[in-house]
Order: sequence, then C-alpha cells, then structure tokens
Amino acid sequence: MRPRLRAARVGVVIVDHDSIADTEGCLASLETSQELDMAVVVVDNSEQEGSAGRLRAGTGARAEVLPGGGNSGFAGGANRGIRHVLEQGCDYVWLLNPDTRVEPATLPRLLQHLDEVPDCAVVGPRIIEPGDPPTVWFDGGVVALNRHGETRHVGQGVSLDEAPAPRVLDVDYVTGASLLTRRTVLETVGLLPEHYFLYFEETEWCHRVRAAGWRVMVDQRARMLHHKRSSGDLPSPYHLYYMVRNRYLFVQRVLGGDPEAALAQMQRTWLRNWRRRVTAAAPEWLPEFDALVELAVADARAGRDGRSEAVSHVPWPDDRGEAPDESAERAD
Repeated sequence: MRPRLRAARVGVVIVDHDSIADTEGCLASLETSQELDMAVVVVDNSEQEGSAGRLRAGTGARAEVLPGGGNSGFAGGANRGIRHVLEQGCDYVWLLNPDTRVEPATLPRLLQHLDEVPDCAVVGPRIIEPGDPPTVWFDGGVVALNRHGETRHVGQGVSLDEAPAPRVLDVDYVTGASLLTRRTVLETVGLLPEHYFLYFEETEWCHRVRAAGWRVMVDQRARMLHHKRSSGDLPSPYHLYYMVRNRYLFVQRVLGGDPEAALAQMQRTWLRNWRRRVTAAAPEWLPEFDALVELAVADARAGRDGRSEAVSHVPWPDDRGEAPDESAERAD
C-alpha cells in the first residue's frame, strides 16, 4: 500500500489507544480499497509499556507505527501522524478511527469529490453503524447556533432502509472518525487544536476551515462502517467531563456565544437524560456523576483546558459498557 519510489497520494492516519484488534480490522479493510496509493501510519497513543511493540506485531508491514510518549489526546496523536505523512510528501490526509471499516469504493469516491469540487477542503462519507437493522451514524455534522452550539450528527439512528437517498451537502463539520482533507488546507489553516484533549477538536478545526473560505462537505455516496462500542448504561468519566467542559469552551472561545446558556441547555437535555439513565442503572454512582459535572463546569469557567489528571482517576462501575465516542451531544 505504500509505494517507495515516490510519495504516496494519501496519508492515512489512525490513532490507536489500546485498541489493537480494532486497528487490525481497519487495516484489513484498507487492503480491499480500490485506491491503494496510501502511506498508512498508526500512532501509538497508549500509556501502557510495550504498546508500540504490540502494535508493530499486529500491523506487520501494512502500516508504519509511530511510538508515542503517552496519551496526548486525539488531536495530539492525530497531529503527530499528520506531520509524518506530510513530511513524506502525501497530497491528502485521511483520518480514520480504529473501529471503522472502509468499503472498496470509499476512498476513490472521496478523492473524486475533491477533484470535482476544488473549493472543498474537507469531505467525509456516510458512516453506517452495523446492526439489525443497520443505521446511519453520520450523514454530516451540524452546530446548532439556535441551541447555543449544540452539535449533532445528521440522520443518526435512522434505519439505513429509511434514510434519504445519498446526496452531497455542505456541513458544519466532518467527524474525525473519517475525515479526508488536502495537504494545502493543513499547510494554510494549520493542524487540529490540541487544547481540548478530547472532543470538539475537529469541530473547531472545520469551523476555522470554513472561516478561511473553504467548503466542508459530506458525500453520502461514499460509505463506511463504524463498529462503535456499546454505549452501555453509563457515560464514562472522561466522556462526561470533556463533553461538558469542551462544549462550554467551544461556545465561548470559538463561537463567541454565551457559554452559560450553552451549559443550561446541556443541563436540560444531554445531562438530564444521562442522569436519568444513571439513576436507573447505578444510583450509587450519582454522587460521582454530579461531582464530575461540577468539576467540568468549574474548570470551564476557570478557562482550564488540556488533559485533566483528576478525571483519569475517577472510578467507573464495572460491566457497564463503554462510553459513547466523540459523535455528538444528543438529547435522546
């Protein structure tokens, strides 16, 4: 997949955080692509000793593994990979989550879109969550200004059989689970913002891209799967903390809106629904839930960003499933 006589056309960046099996599945799907002019880089974002070696053993010759110095957050890991493939001379950069699976025509369709729409800087595909029935996970990202910066995925949860016919549309952001961009965009707009540590980095970056006069789009004719881990009954501590804190900071710093109004809107919808689920599934965890929200709000009001060491030590009840990933805040 990585020609050595010249620079590969596409640099693929996968950030791995203790998800080797997922990464191996993603690499296997890339090998079925109709476009194989790729330089594939897996960024080790783990804090476990020996993780880079285990990644190399699992990926073999299919990808280059970049060892890391611990968990630098999604943007920190992604930027390490982006710099590397740009140094190799790649014309395009494709960010992929380890738990995604591409179809043979996914990348060719996205590249064709960029060829056909020269003012498009970023394009993403329709992302499908497998199941019975399969459902849409992402058909585009929206930042709802009339709801104080609430973010959502277009069509999320709609049965694929009932989803609208695939179309091409302008969106507010493309999820970092599958984001294809041009080298020239990264060189002019810059890399992903790292101050969030987790969530909202691609949302802010796409906002900057659009402010620079480029279009951000989704071509739903390109498809791929997202094997999202079960959301379970409880939000993980990191999901709860970073979504609350970073929504506040995003609205305040990027949108220039009222972050307190954004917080109040979250409390009426997203937080209220999570608290209801915690009450039903693990009422003994409610004090931790409330304390995490209070910490996130206090840190946001104080302007604290980056990684929070306090959150990484918060206990999370066992066997409650995994946290939702970076998709969106949702009231349902």
